[in-house]
Amino acid sequence: MSIDLDRLYAKLADRADTLQPPTLDGIRHRARQRRRGNALTLVAACLAVLGTALGMRLLLAPSAQVEPLRPVPPADSPFIPFDGAAPPVLRYDSPTRFALSATVGDRSFAMWMAEDATEWVGGVDLTTGRALWPPLSLGKFGDTNGMQVSAGAILLLTEQGFGNPLVKDGSDTVVAVDPDTGKIAWTLPYNFNDCEWALFDDVIVLGCQEKHTVQALDLRTGKARWTSEVGAVQGGINPVRKLAEYYPVHGWSDGPTAGGKVVLHLTDGRVQVRDAATGTVAKELTMPVLPSDLRRQEFAVDGWLYQFVAGTFNRMPLDGSAAPVGGTLAAGASQLHPCAVAGRFCNAVSQGTESAVVTMVDAVAGQTVWRVEVPTQADDVIPSAHGLLVSGQNTTVLGMDGSTLSEIEGSAMWMESGDLLVFDQRNVSGFHLATRESLKLAELSSPARFCSWSSTMLTCPTAEGIAVYRYSR
Repeated sequence: MSIDLDRLYAKLADRADTLQPPTLDGIRHRARQRRRGNALTLVAACLAVLGTALGMRLLLAPSAQVEPLRPVPPADSPFIPFDGAAPPVLRYDSPTRFALSATVGDRSFAMWMAEDATEWVGGVDLTTGRALWPPLSLGKFGDTNGMQVSAGAILLLTEQGFGNPLVKDGSDTVVAVDPDTGKIAWTLPYNFNDCEWALFDDVIVLGCQEKHTVQALDLRTGKARWTSEVGAVQGGINPVRKLAEYYPVHGWSDGPTAGGKVVLHLTDGRVQVRDAATGTVAKELTMPVLPSDLRRQEFAVDGWLYQFVAGTFNRMPLDGSAAPVGGTLAAGASQLHPCAVAGRFCNAVSQGTESAVVTMVDAVAGQTVWRVEVPTQADDVIPSAHGLLVSGQNTTVLGMDGSTLSEIEGSAMWMESGDLLVFDQRNVSGFHLATRESLKLAELSSPARFCSWSSTMLTCPTAEGIAVYRYSR
Protein backbone atom coordinates (compact mmCIF):
# COMPACT_ATOMS: atom_id res chain seq x y z
CA MET A 1 0.00 0.00 0.00
CA SER A 2 1.18 3.57 -0.28
CA ILE A 3 2.95 5.34 2.54
CA ASP A 4 -0.10 7.07 2.73
CA LEU A 5 -0.10 4.55 4.70
CA ASP A 6 3.13 4.70 3.02
CA ARG A 7 5.20 4.06 5.94
CA LEU A 8 3.54 3.63 7.04
CA TYR A 9 2.76 3.46 11.86
CA ALA A 10 3.18 1.42 11.48
CA LYS A 11 4.04 1.73 11.23
CA LEU A 12 4.23 -3.87 10.86
CA ALA A 13 7.15 -6.25 10.38
CA ASP A 14 7.83 -9.95 10.94
CA ARG A 15 5.31 -12.65 11.77
CA ALA A 16 3.29 -12.23 14.93
CA ASP A 17 4.44 -15.53 16.35
CA THR A 18 8.14 -14.74 15.92
CA LEU A 19 9.82 -14.70 19.29
CA GLN A 20 13.05 -12.94 18.32
CA PRO A 21 12.41 -9.15 18.30
CA PRO A 22 13.48 -7.43 15.07
CA THR A 23 15.42 -4.19 14.87
CA LEU A 24 13.44 -0.98 14.60
CA ASP A 25 14.91 -0.12 11.20
CA GLY A 26 13.95 -3.58 9.99
CA ILE A 27 10.42 -3.04 11.22
CA ARG A 28 10.09 0.29 9.45
CA HIS A 29 11.66 -1.05 6.24
CA ARG A 30 9.31 -4.04 6.07
CA ALA A 31 6.33 -1.85 6.93
CA ARG A 32 7.18 0.58 4.12
CA GLN A 33 7.83 -2.22 1.61
CA ARG A 34 4.52 -3.91 2.42
CA ARG A 35 2.57 -0.66 2.36
CA ARG A 36 4.16 0.45 -0.89
CA GLY A 37 3.90 -3.00 -2.37
CA ASN A 38 0.17 -3.06 -1.73
CA ALA A 39 -0.26 0.70 -2.09
CA LEU A 40 -4.30 1.66 4.53
CA THR A 41 3.27 3.30 5.37
CA LEU A 42 3.09 1.52 7.42
CA VAL A 43 4.68 2.21 8.63
CA ALA A 44 3.99 3.42 8.84
CA ALA A 45 3.75 3.87 8.74
CA CYS A 46 1.76 1.99 7.30
CA LEU A 47 1.07 1.73 8.12
CA ALA A 48 2.16 -3.15 9.07
CA VAL A 49 4.30 -3.36 12.36
CA LEU A 50 4.96 -6.82 13.60
CA GLY A 51 7.34 -8.41 16.03
CA THR A 52 7.80 -9.43 19.59
CA ALA A 53 7.69 -6.81 22.32
CA LEU A 54 9.85 -7.72 25.27
CA GLY A 55 8.77 -6.66 28.71
CA MET A 56 9.68 -3.10 29.56
CA ARG A 57 9.91 -1.46 32.97
CA LEU A 58 11.09 2.13 33.24
CA LEU A 59 13.03 3.11 36.37
CA LEU A 60 14.08 6.40 37.96
CA ALA A 61 16.42 6.91 40.89
CA PRO A 62 14.52 7.01 44.20
CA SER A 63 15.39 10.67 44.64
CA ALA A 64 13.92 11.72 41.29
CA GLN A 65 10.76 13.78 41.43
CA VAL A 66 7.85 11.97 39.78
CA GLU A 67 5.71 14.01 37.40
CA PRO A 68 2.05 12.90 37.73
CA LEU A 69 -0.18 12.31 34.75
CA ARG A 70 -2.11 15.51 34.03
CA PRO A 71 -4.28 16.93 31.24
CA VAL A 72 -2.30 17.99 28.21
CA PRO A 73 -1.31 21.69 28.38
CA PRO A 74 -2.07 23.94 25.39
CA ALA A 75 1.50 24.51 24.17
CA ASP A 76 4.73 22.60 23.60
CA SER A 77 7.36 22.89 26.30
CA PRO A 78 10.63 21.29 27.46
CA PHE A 79 11.32 17.60 28.07
CA ILE A 80 10.84 16.28 31.60
CA PRO A 81 11.83 12.94 33.17
CA PHE A 82 8.92 10.62 33.88
CA ASP A 83 8.09 7.80 36.26
CA GLY A 84 8.35 4.64 34.23
CA ALA A 85 7.43 2.50 37.23
CA ALA A 86 3.86 3.84 37.20
CA PRO A 87 1.27 1.08 36.63
CA PRO A 88 -0.07 0.67 33.07
CA VAL A 89 -3.41 2.15 32.13
CA LEU A 90 -4.40 -1.00 30.20
CA ARG A 91 -3.38 -4.32 31.76
CA TYR A 92 -2.87 -7.58 29.89
CA ASP A 93 -4.97 -10.52 31.03
CA SER A 94 -2.16 -12.98 30.24
CA PRO A 95 1.45 -13.03 28.99
CA THR A 96 1.78 -11.21 25.68
CA ARG A 97 3.90 -11.91 22.59
CA PHE A 98 3.97 -8.35 21.33
CA ALA A 99 2.10 -5.05 21.41
CA LEU A 100 2.08 -1.77 19.51
CA SER A 101 0.47 1.64 19.93
CA ALA A 102 -0.72 4.51 17.72
CA THR A 103 -1.61 8.04 18.81
CA VAL A 104 -4.18 10.20 17.00
CA GLY A 105 -4.97 13.57 18.56
CA ASP A 106 -5.63 13.25 22.30
CA ARG A 107 -6.17 9.49 22.23
CA SER A 108 -3.81 6.51 22.02
CA PHE A 109 -4.82 3.06 20.84
CA ALA A 110 -3.01 -0.23 21.24
CA MET A 111 -3.26 -3.78 20.00
CA TRP A 112 -1.54 -6.77 21.51
CA MET A 113 -1.41 -10.49 20.89
CA ALA A 114 -1.27 -12.86 23.84
CA GLU A 115 0.87 -15.98 23.88
CA ASP A 116 -2.27 -18.04 23.21
CA ALA A 117 -2.72 -16.05 19.92
CA THR A 118 -5.68 -14.02 21.21
CA GLU A 119 -5.67 -10.49 19.77
CA TRP A 120 -6.75 -7.55 21.92
CA VAL A 121 -7.39 -3.84 21.33
CA GLY A 122 -7.74 -0.94 23.77
CA GLY A 123 -7.76 2.84 23.94
CA VAL A 124 -6.58 5.59 26.33
CA ASP A 125 -7.79 9.16 26.77
CA LEU A 126 -4.55 11.15 27.06
CA THR A 127 -6.25 14.12 28.74
CA THR A 128 -7.29 12.00 31.73
CA GLY A 129 -4.93 9.03 31.56
CA ARG A 130 -7.86 6.63 31.72
CA ALA A 131 -9.01 3.78 29.53
CA LEU A 132 -11.66 4.73 26.98
CA TRP A 133 -13.37 1.35 27.39
CA PRO A 134 -12.48 -2.13 28.69
CA PRO A 135 -9.97 -3.93 26.42
CA LEU A 136 -11.72 -5.91 23.68
CA SER A 137 -10.76 -9.47 22.74
CA LEU A 138 -11.06 -10.30 19.03
CA GLY A 139 -10.41 -14.00 19.51
CA LYS A 140 -7.51 -16.03 18.15
CA PHE A 141 -5.57 -15.43 14.93
CA GLY A 142 -2.54 -17.08 13.40
CA ASP A 143 -0.99 -13.76 12.40
CA THR A 144 -1.66 -10.06 11.98
CA ASN A 145 -0.56 -7.07 9.93
CA GLY A 146 -1.07 -4.64 12.82
CA MET A 147 -3.56 -1.81 12.82
CA GLN A 148 -4.42 1.56 11.28
CA VAL A 149 -6.24 4.21 13.32
CA SER A 150 -8.52 7.04 12.24
CA ALA A 151 -11.25 9.13 13.84
CA GLY A 152 -13.87 6.80 12.40
CA ALA A 153 -12.43 3.39 13.20
CA ILE A 154 -9.57 1.28 14.53
CA LEU A 155 -8.73 -1.12 11.72
CA LEU A 156 -7.16 -4.42 12.82
CA LEU A 157 -5.50 -6.16 9.87
CA THR A 158 -5.81 -9.79 10.89
CA GLU A 159 -4.61 -12.99 9.23
CA GLN A 160 -5.32 -16.70 9.51
CA GLY A 161 -8.38 -16.59 11.72
CA PHE A 162 -9.23 -20.26 11.41
CA GLY A 163 -12.11 -21.06 13.74
CA ASN A 164 -12.64 -17.37 14.57
CA PRO A 165 -16.31 -16.38 14.04
CA LEU A 166 -15.20 -12.95 12.73
CA VAL A 167 -13.44 -14.59 9.78
CA LYS A 168 -14.86 -16.31 6.72
CA ASP A 169 -12.94 -19.32 5.32
CA GLY A 170 -9.76 -18.42 7.19
CA SER A 171 -9.15 -15.40 4.95
CA ASP A 172 -7.36 -12.20 5.90
CA THR A 173 -9.93 -9.92 7.52
CA VAL A 174 -10.18 -6.25 8.42
CA VAL A 175 -11.88 -5.97 11.81
CA ALA A 176 -13.15 -2.42 12.39
CA VAL A 177 -13.62 -1.33 16.01
CA ASP A 178 -15.51 1.84 16.99
CA PRO A 179 -12.92 4.05 18.76
CA ASP A 180 -15.60 5.67 20.93
CA THR A 181 -17.29 2.52 22.26
CA GLY A 182 -14.72 -0.26 21.80
CA LYS A 183 -17.28 -2.43 20.00
CA ILE A 184 -16.80 -4.24 16.70
CA ALA A 185 -18.41 -2.16 13.94
CA TRP A 186 -17.88 -4.34 10.84
CA THR A 187 -15.56 -6.87 9.21
CA LEU A 188 -14.32 -7.27 5.64
CA PRO A 189 -12.40 -10.12 3.93
CA TYR A 190 -9.35 -8.82 2.06
CA ASN A 191 -5.89 -9.88 0.91
CA PHE A 192 -3.01 -7.85 2.34
CA ASN A 193 -0.73 -8.66 -0.61
CA ASP A 194 -3.39 -7.92 -3.24
CA CYS A 195 -5.13 -4.83 -1.84
CA GLU A 196 -4.15 -1.20 -1.31
CA TRP A 197 -5.98 1.71 0.24
CA ALA A 198 -6.04 5.33 1.34
CA LEU A 199 -7.32 6.18 4.84
CA PHE A 200 -9.27 9.31 5.75
CA ASP A 201 -11.10 10.44 8.89
CA ASP A 202 -14.44 8.97 7.83
CA VAL A 203 -13.77 6.67 4.87
CA ILE A 204 -11.27 4.17 3.54
CA VAL A 205 -10.79 3.94 -0.23
CA LEU A 206 -9.92 0.31 -0.96
CA GLY A 207 -8.97 -1.51 -4.14
CA CYS A 208 -7.94 -5.13 -4.69
CA GLN A 209 -6.32 -6.27 -7.92
CA GLU A 210 -8.27 -9.51 -8.17
CA LYS A 211 -11.64 -7.69 -7.89
CA HIS A 212 -10.80 -5.01 -10.49
CA THR A 213 -12.86 -2.39 -8.64
CA VAL A 214 -12.34 0.41 -6.13
CA GLN A 215 -14.72 1.12 -3.25
CA ALA A 216 -14.97 3.79 -0.57
CA LEU A 217 -16.25 2.31 2.69
CA ASP A 218 -17.81 4.31 5.51
CA LEU A 219 -15.56 3.76 8.53
CA ARG A 220 -18.48 3.72 10.97
CA THR A 221 -20.65 1.20 9.12
CA GLY A 222 -18.41 -0.56 6.58
CA LYS A 223 -20.98 0.16 3.85
CA ALA A 224 -19.92 1.34 0.41
CA ARG A 225 -20.36 5.05 -0.24
CA TRP A 226 -19.26 4.84 -3.86
CA THR A 227 -17.67 2.42 -6.32
CA SER A 228 -15.46 2.64 -9.41
CA GLU A 229 -16.21 -0.22 -11.79
CA VAL A 230 -12.74 0.18 -13.33
CA GLY A 231 -9.91 -0.99 -11.08
CA ALA A 232 -6.76 0.94 -10.19
CA VAL A 233 -3.26 -0.07 -11.26
CA GLN A 234 -0.90 -1.39 -8.61
CA GLY A 235 0.15 1.66 -6.58
CA GLY A 236 -2.67 3.70 -8.08
CA ILE A 237 -4.76 4.66 -5.01
CA ASN A 238 -3.31 7.73 -3.29
CA PRO A 239 -4.63 10.47 -1.03
CA VAL A 240 -3.90 14.03 -2.12
CA ARG A 241 -1.38 15.27 0.42
CA LYS A 242 0.76 18.23 1.22
CA LEU A 243 4.44 17.50 1.61
CA ALA A 244 4.31 18.00 5.40
CA GLU A 245 1.80 15.14 5.69
CA TYR A 246 4.62 12.74 4.86
CA TYR A 247 6.42 13.67 8.09
CA PRO A 248 5.71 11.04 10.79
CA VAL A 249 5.92 12.92 14.09
CA HIS A 250 3.79 10.75 16.40
CA GLY A 251 5.61 7.43 16.17
CA TRP A 252 6.61 4.91 13.54
CA SER A 253 3.26 4.79 11.76
CA ASP A 254 1.17 7.25 9.77
CA GLY A 255 -2.19 8.68 10.63
CA PRO A 256 -5.09 9.37 8.26
CA THR A 257 -4.90 12.00 5.52
CA ALA A 258 -6.09 15.45 6.58
CA GLY A 259 -7.47 16.42 3.16
CA GLY A 260 -10.52 14.91 1.50
CA LYS A 261 -9.31 14.09 -2.03
CA VAL A 262 -8.09 10.79 -3.46
CA VAL A 263 -6.38 10.08 -6.79
CA LEU A 264 -7.22 6.91 -8.70
CA HIS A 265 -4.89 5.87 -11.53
CA LEU A 266 -7.11 3.42 -13.39
CA THR A 267 -6.08 0.47 -15.52
CA ASP A 268 -7.33 2.23 -18.68
CA GLY A 269 -4.86 5.11 -18.08
CA ARG A 270 -7.36 7.61 -16.73
CA VAL A 271 -6.46 9.60 -13.63
CA GLN A 272 -9.42 10.67 -11.51
CA VAL A 273 -9.25 13.18 -8.67
CA ARG A 274 -12.26 12.34 -6.48
CA ASP A 275 -13.86 13.54 -3.30
CA ALA A 276 -13.06 10.65 -0.98
CA ALA A 277 -16.37 10.89 0.91
CA THR A 278 -18.78 11.22 -2.02
CA GLY A 279 -16.85 9.87 -5.00
CA THR A 280 -17.52 13.03 -7.01
CA VAL A 281 -14.96 13.34 -9.82
CA ALA A 282 -13.38 16.79 -9.57
CA LYS A 283 -10.93 16.23 -12.43
CA GLU A 284 -10.23 13.51 -14.98
CA LEU A 285 -6.89 13.34 -16.78
CA THR A 286 -4.82 10.80 -18.70
CA MET A 287 -1.40 9.53 -17.66
CA PRO A 288 0.48 6.54 -19.10
CA VAL A 289 0.92 3.48 -16.89
CA LEU A 290 4.63 2.75 -16.87
CA PRO A 291 4.98 -0.97 -17.71
CA SER A 292 6.97 -3.23 -15.45
CA ASP A 293 6.81 -6.44 -13.49
CA LEU A 294 8.41 -4.57 -10.59
CA ARG A 295 6.60 -2.61 -7.90
CA ARG A 296 5.13 0.71 -8.98
CA GLN A 297 5.03 3.71 -6.64
CA GLU A 298 2.77 6.71 -7.01
CA PHE A 299 2.40 9.84 -4.88
CA ALA A 300 -0.10 12.71 -5.12
CA VAL A 301 1.77 15.50 -3.36
CA ASP A 302 1.57 19.30 -3.53
CA GLY A 303 -0.67 19.25 -6.60
CA TRP A 304 1.36 16.77 -8.67
CA LEU A 305 1.07 13.05 -9.37
CA TYR A 306 4.41 11.22 -9.50
CA GLN A 307 4.92 7.67 -10.76
CA PHE A 308 8.11 5.63 -10.27
CA VAL A 309 9.01 2.18 -11.52
CA ALA A 310 12.33 0.50 -12.33
CA GLY A 311 14.32 3.73 -12.56
CA THR A 312 11.71 5.44 -14.76
CA PHE A 313 9.38 8.23 -13.67
CA ASN A 314 6.70 10.59 -14.90
CA ARG A 315 4.84 13.49 -13.33
CA MET A 316 1.72 15.48 -14.07
CA PRO A 317 -0.05 18.46 -12.44
CA LEU A 318 -3.40 17.40 -11.02
CA ASP A 319 -5.09 20.56 -12.26
CA GLY A 320 -4.51 19.49 -15.87
CA SER A 321 -2.44 22.56 -16.71
CA ALA A 322 0.28 20.52 -18.44
CA ALA A 323 0.75 17.12 -20.05
CA PRO A 324 2.65 14.30 -18.31
CA VAL A 325 6.43 14.43 -18.62
CA GLY A 326 8.97 11.84 -17.56
CA GLY A 327 12.44 10.46 -17.76
CA THR A 328 14.90 8.09 -16.11
CA LEU A 329 16.64 8.17 -12.76
CA ALA A 330 20.01 6.88 -11.62
CA ALA A 331 20.39 3.19 -10.93
CA GLY A 332 19.32 2.28 -7.41
CA ALA A 333 16.71 5.03 -7.22
CA SER A 334 13.87 2.74 -6.14
CA GLN A 335 11.64 2.53 -3.07
CA LEU A 336 11.54 6.32 -2.97
CA HIS A 337 9.33 8.61 -0.92
CA PRO A 338 8.76 12.39 -0.68
CA CYS A 339 11.76 13.98 0.95
CA ALA A 340 11.09 17.42 2.47
CA VAL A 341 11.79 19.43 -0.71
CA ALA A 342 9.16 19.85 -3.45
CA GLY A 343 9.75 17.45 -6.32
CA ARG A 344 12.49 15.55 -4.53
CA PHE A 345 12.45 11.98 -3.25
CA CYS A 346 14.82 9.92 -1.09
CA ASN A 347 15.74 6.38 -0.20
CA ALA A 348 18.28 4.56 1.96
CA VAL A 349 19.92 1.22 1.23
CA SER A 350 21.90 -0.63 3.89
CA GLN A 351 25.45 -1.61 3.03
CA GLY A 352 26.15 -4.63 5.21
CA THR A 353 25.65 -4.13 8.94
CA GLU A 354 27.55 -0.90 9.52
CA SER A 355 26.41 1.69 6.98
CA ALA A 356 23.79 2.83 4.49
CA VAL A 357 23.77 4.86 1.28
CA VAL A 358 21.21 7.68 1.20
CA THR A 359 20.14 9.14 -2.14
CA MET A 360 18.08 12.23 -2.99
CA VAL A 361 16.72 12.51 -6.54
CA ASP A 362 14.98 15.37 -8.33
CA ALA A 363 11.88 14.06 -10.11
CA VAL A 364 11.54 17.33 -12.03
CA ALA A 365 14.99 17.39 -13.63
CA GLY A 366 15.46 13.62 -13.50
CA GLN A 367 18.79 13.98 -11.70
CA THR A 368 20.50 12.66 -8.59
CA VAL A 369 20.87 15.64 -6.23
CA TRP A 370 23.30 13.89 -3.89
CA ARG A 371 24.30 10.48 -2.58
CA VAL A 372 26.05 10.02 0.77
CA GLU A 373 27.13 7.10 2.92
CA VAL A 374 26.31 7.23 6.63
CA PRO A 375 27.60 5.04 9.51
CA THR A 376 24.08 3.78 10.27
CA GLN A 377 22.49 0.56 9.09
CA ALA A 378 19.04 1.54 7.87
CA ASP A 379 16.65 1.11 4.97
CA ASP A 380 14.57 4.19 5.63
CA VAL A 381 14.79 7.98 5.47
CA ILE A 382 12.40 9.83 7.75
CA PRO A 383 11.82 13.41 6.51
CA SER A 384 10.75 16.59 8.25
CA ALA A 385 11.09 20.31 7.67
CA HIS A 386 14.14 20.24 9.99
CA GLY A 387 16.18 17.51 8.31
CA LEU A 388 16.28 13.84 7.38
CA LEU A 389 16.68 10.94 9.80
CA VAL A 390 18.51 7.80 8.77
CA SER A 391 17.48 5.77 11.78
CA GLY A 392 18.36 2.19 12.70
CA GLN A 393 20.03 1.03 15.91
CA ASN A 394 21.73 4.44 15.72
CA THR A 395 20.71 7.61 13.90
CA THR A 396 22.33 10.04 11.49
CA VAL A 397 20.58 13.38 10.96
CA LEU A 398 21.16 14.86 7.50
CA GLY A 399 20.53 18.34 6.19
CA MET A 400 18.67 18.91 2.92
CA ASP A 401 22.05 19.19 1.17
CA GLY A 402 23.19 15.78 2.44
CA SER A 403 25.47 17.21 5.12
CA THR A 404 25.60 15.52 8.53
CA LEU A 405 23.87 17.58 11.22
CA SER A 406 24.27 15.10 14.06
CA GLU A 407 25.00 11.47 14.90
CA ILE A 408 22.98 10.00 17.75
CA GLU A 409 23.34 6.75 19.67
CA GLY A 410 19.94 5.10 19.53
CA SER A 411 16.93 5.05 17.23
CA ALA A 412 15.45 8.54 16.90
CA MET A 413 12.09 9.81 15.68
CA TRP A 414 10.79 13.31 15.00
CA MET A 415 8.48 15.36 17.17
CA GLU A 416 6.36 18.20 15.79
CA SER A 417 8.71 20.76 17.37
CA GLY A 418 11.69 19.46 15.39
CA ASP A 419 13.20 17.89 18.49
CA LEU A 420 13.74 14.14 18.69
CA LEU A 421 12.77 11.24 20.91
CA VAL A 422 15.60 8.72 21.13
CA PHE A 423 15.24 5.06 22.12
CA ASP A 424 18.30 2.94 22.81
CA GLN A 425 18.81 -0.33 24.61
CA ARG A 426 18.28 1.07 28.11
CA ASN A 427 17.09 4.67 27.84
CA VAL A 428 14.49 7.04 26.47
CA SER A 429 15.92 10.52 25.88
CA GLY A 430 14.88 13.85 24.46
CA PHE A 431 17.27 15.44 21.97
CA HIS A 432 17.30 19.13 20.97
CA LEU A 433 18.64 19.15 17.42
CA ALA A 434 19.42 22.89 17.44
CA THR A 435 21.78 22.63 20.43
CA ARG A 436 22.61 18.88 20.25
CA GLU A 437 21.69 18.62 23.91
CA SER A 438 20.29 15.34 25.20
CA LEU A 439 18.16 14.83 28.33
CA LYS A 440 17.67 11.36 29.75
CA LEU A 441 13.97 10.86 30.45
CA ALA A 442 13.98 7.34 31.87
CA GLU A 443 16.13 4.26 32.23
CA LEU A 444 14.72 1.11 30.68
CA SER A 445 14.92 -2.46 31.90
CA SER A 446 14.49 -3.68 28.29
CA PRO A 447 14.21 -2.00 24.87
CA ALA A 448 11.18 0.16 24.19
CA ARG A 449 9.27 -1.00 21.13
CA PHE A 450 6.30 0.26 19.15
CA CYS A 451 5.65 3.38 21.25
CA SER A 452 3.72 6.41 19.99
CA TRP A 453 3.31 9.96 21.26
CA SER A 454 1.54 13.28 21.18
CA SER A 455 3.42 16.53 21.84
CA THR A 456 3.44 15.78 25.58
CA MET A 457 2.40 12.18 26.25
CA LEU A 458 4.26 8.94 25.46
CA THR A 459 2.38 5.63 25.12
CA CYS A 460 4.44 2.44 25.35
CA PRO A 461 3.80 -1.30 25.70
CA THR A 462 5.30 -2.78 28.87
CA ALA A 463 5.48 -6.30 30.27
CA GLU A 464 2.24 -5.74 32.21
CA GLY A 465 0.22 -3.60 29.80
CA ILE A 466 0.00 -0.28 27.96
CA ALA A 467 1.47 2.61 29.95
CA VAL A 468 1.16 6.38 29.44
CA TYR A 469 3.86 8.83 30.58
CA ARG A 470 4.24 12.58 30.49
CA TYR A 471 7.59 13.28 28.84
CA SER A 472 7.09 16.97 28.02
CA ARG A 473 5.29 19.90 29.58
